[in-house]
Amino acid sequence: MLPPSMHQNAELYKRVNHMCALRETMRERLKAQSKTEDMSRVNSVIAAIQGYLPELHWFISFYESNRDEFKGIQTMVFIWKSAIVLRVLDTIKLKRPRFEFNRNTGGSGGGGGSGGAGNGDSDGGSGGGNAGGSGGGGMSRISSGRPFKQRRLQSSCVYVELGFTLMSLAIAKSMNAYSKVASLDTEVECETINAMTPGARMTLDDEGEQGIEALKRASLELREAAGLFQFTLENVLPQTQGERLGVPDLSPDLQYMLQTLSLADSDRLSVRVWLRTDKNQRKTPNTPANLLLGIQERYENAYNSLRALQSGDYRNMSEISFYLRDGQQVILAQAMIYLAQVHSDNQKYGNAVSFMREARDLLDDVKKRSQSLHARTAEMLLAGPIQPLYSLYRRNNDTIGFEPVPTSEELRAKLPSGRALISKPVPYKVEIQTAMFV
Repeated sequence: MLPPSMHQNAELYKRVNHMCALRETMRERLKAQSKTEDMSRVNSVIAAIQGYLPELHWFISFYESNRDEFKGIQTMVFIWKSAIVLRVLDTIKLKRPRFEFNRNTGGSGGGGGSGGAGNGDSDGGSGGGNAGGSGGGGMSRISSGRPFKQRRLQSSCVYVELGFTLMSLAIAKSMNAYSKVASLDTEVECETINAMTPGARMTLDDEGEQGIEALKRASLELREAAGLFQFTLENVLPQTQGERLGVPDLSPDLQYMLQTLSLADSDRLSVRVWLRTDKNQRKTPNTPANLLLGIQERYENAYNSLRALQSGDYRNMSEISFYLRDGQQVILAQAMIYLAQVHSDNQKYGNAVSFMREARDLLDDVKKRSQSLHARTAEMLLAGPIQPLYSLYRRNNDTIGFEPVPTSEELRAKLPSGRALISKPVPYKVEIQTAMFV
């Protein structure tokens, strides 16, 4: 990994070897996690990636300061596989969190030699210069189904290495967050059912204070993941222009989509916290309605970003599109349930009928797609008091209000703007250990 002119620098040689050892530790942790569904080990994966990153940042800084020395040197090759998978369930994993990581090559070659294929994987290792080559990395592939053709790529660009490493960390943090809160959808919809039921009282008995703290920690990790995607977008991708990778992982559209989705789900957790701690209980339906409208707008932005990616050499990631589309519909339906309550409280029964009817139709549409990850959420919401409330609002309008019921198109025009969103990315801070490794 070092130019010939630097081969005699023993301290530099030692530090590069130390960096390679940290990378190997990261790879081994990723591989070990692939063999278990025990998410308690993800923290060790995160620690390994975070241990490697400061040395990688140091190497990039050193590389930039000595760029002329590295010209024409082909001893540095980083090997990765795409993290994009066929099933979005394997990426978001709201129900049963699991990590599976590609078992790329192990070991690092020396003296220009080639590292052997490791652990039954067919990919060969990458040899290096006298300082030791970089073995193939274990990029996370969260999967329990077929992979994204397990597309293998290799690059001598250190910024490609940085981009994939940061993406591994962001995915690990997201998975750790999802594992803390079990099912993101079912908890939100249960609280929505409780909140929209006349006379219902919100309690903290189900999760208590510890549960609320878990929600807050999970929300923070999702915002940290969003910060990693943002850093990659703003600081890493500009350095990879011209690199032909053949996979969409480091494309701006995908990084933006993942960042947006992380923030949207962080906001959903924040709504859960708000619902569980709202001292006014059902007296303030405007707040969750406006928050949910803002969240569904983020889902829409993520969906549009993904659609921009579905062209060229990249396969049609239709299942991820369906996840985002159906998620947006469920969240919009929840917002409309609250809006129906708002209009009923204000004795605008025609609007209340229309909002509840539209919410019911949106949920029916998602429920019909039995393979949708949101189908169960839609079914549970429909099994709640939606139909009784719809009947109540219709009866009130037929006997008291006598108001016209807006059509679906007219209703959409009445939707308020979403409230300013809660979640912001936690900025990723570059840490570089400037002192020479001893």
